[in-house]
Amino acid sequence: MFGLGMPELIIILLIALVVFGAAKLPQIGSSLGGAIREFKKSVESSPKEVPPTPTEEIACSQCRRPLQKEWTACPHCGTKREA
Repeated sequence: MFGLGMPELIIILLIALVVFGAAKLPQIGSSLGGAIREFKKSVESSPKEVPPTPTEEIACSQCRRPLQKEWTACPHCGTKREA
């Protein structure tokens, strides 16, 4: 768990006990646990795959082959692209 052993976790817990006090630790732990549960729930409910944005198909008016937006003429038949 993040490379922390039991002695390190005990030291961190003791520091938290001194800083926050014994009365606040259960409340802080509960709030932290709720935040982690809410984060996991939001991650699991998010869509796994974002659908691709639809792109407008541009085709040559002469040969009907697909064209890219930045092309001004069809590379296959040489017809100038209509605006």
